[in-house]
Amino acid sequence: MSTDAPAPTPNPNFPPAPPQQQEQAAPPKKKNIAVRILTYIAGLIVVGLVIYGFNYFSSDAAQTKAGDCASLSGTRTKPEFKTVACGAAEANYTVAKVLGSLSESCGGKYYDEYTETARRGPDSKLCLLPNLAEGSCYELDNPTNVGYPAVDCGKSGVLKLTKVVKDSDDESACGDGAPMAFSEPKTVFCFEPGQAA
Repeated sequence: MSTDAPAPTPNPNFPPAPPQQQEQAAPPKKKNIAVRILTYIAGLIVVGLVIYGFNYFSSDAAQTKAGDCASLSGTRTKPEFKTVACGAAEANYTVAKVLGSLSESCGGKYYDEYTETARRGPDSKLCLLPNLAEGSCYELDNPTNVGYPAVDCGKSGVLKLTKVVKDSDDESACGDGAPMAFSEPKTVFCFEPGQAA
């Protein structure tokens, strides 16, 4: 007996052929760094505009224009400003000028100024003309409170408003009275001592 075994015939399936490699898709390209930076900057600008717009539309002072009436209350160190209808009892000022920056000046010694600085949003500086009634008496040198509420004419140190001259800033219109002149809108208030009235 022969010990020779027939040579095995090669099996075409053994060993298994490595699977055909499928063509792999190219990895997604990373975004260009410039595009990412521009997208980030655009996002910051949009967020900044939203915050600025919110602060603008939530601030009465930022939306005020010359000729609007306002109520200013509180103290000189912490005033509270809001726009009101000109016929309202609380309308104690008329906005004479809206300044473009905080460094600008109202240009007259009698204007009251209201300044509002916003952390994020527009800063506002307003020149205010007091709304005073002819025949009423006022304390014009009140160092703490804002506004000029009418007071008793018999009180010491008060002045009585004897005449209001519109469309003029000529102090001579007051004659012997004490003038308070404004250039915008042109107005002169003429005062006399309250106790003398």
